[in-house]
Amino acid sequence: MNTIFKNLLKAIGIMAYFIVLNFAYTRMDTDRLINDIEVFSGIFLVLGLIVLERAYKKDSGNLALSGIEFLLLSMHSLSINHVITFYKYDFRSYLLTSSYIFAIYYVLKSIVSYTREKRQYLKELSDISEIVKEEPIKKEAKKRRKTKRTEEEKSKDVINKKEEVKNNKENEQKKTADKQNKDEQKGKLNKEKKKRKIEGKIENKKTNKKNKKTTDTKKGKKTKKAKKEEVIDND
Repeated sequence: MNTIFKNLLKAIGIMAYFIVLNFAYTRMDTDRLINDIEVFSGIFLVLGLIVLERAYKKDSGNLALSGIEFLLLSMHSLSINHVITFYKYDFRSYLLTSSYIFAIYYVLKSIVSYTREKRQYLKELSDISEIVKEEPIKKEAKKRRKTKRTEEEKSKDVINKKEEVKNNKENEQKKTADKQNKDEQKGKLNKEKKKRKIEGKIENKKTNKKNKKTTDTKKGKKTKKAKKEEVIDND
């Protein structure tokens, strides 16, 4: 509604501008009136340039369009005298037709802007309704996904617990088997050590017996020799 109101104010202002010129045509000299029209055209030119500069800074299409409108109004004001003299139009009728043209332009512009704003408003409402409709569906889908996930998580937890129990049993069995193997190896080593000790003792006894026999034989030989020597000495 703000754009419609602005366009209507512009149309009223331009019509008032042309009405003032038409009224001044009956009361003033034509040369002075032409000078005044040139002054107004210069003012409109300056305003159009200022508005275009602001539109460039703000990157606004509406301001750019209004600046172009001021430039067209200034060009039209400058061309009034030339058109009247060249085509031999009546000054008052030309101003009235030009005021009607500008008024129709602004009315059409306001209608177009109103329809455009209404379409945007209706689109926003339709988007809001679609979002509102989609939200409960999304929530239900999320709830279903959550329930499915919870069930899957529970099943996964049960499977993981079973696997943990199996792994713990397998680890305990491995530990017991390792202990048994270690005990068996220790027992075998101890038995081997005992066997070696016994065998060493037996060998030591055998060597001691052999050594005793050798010493006894040597002693017997010595006694025999001594006896023979004694017999020889006695003879």
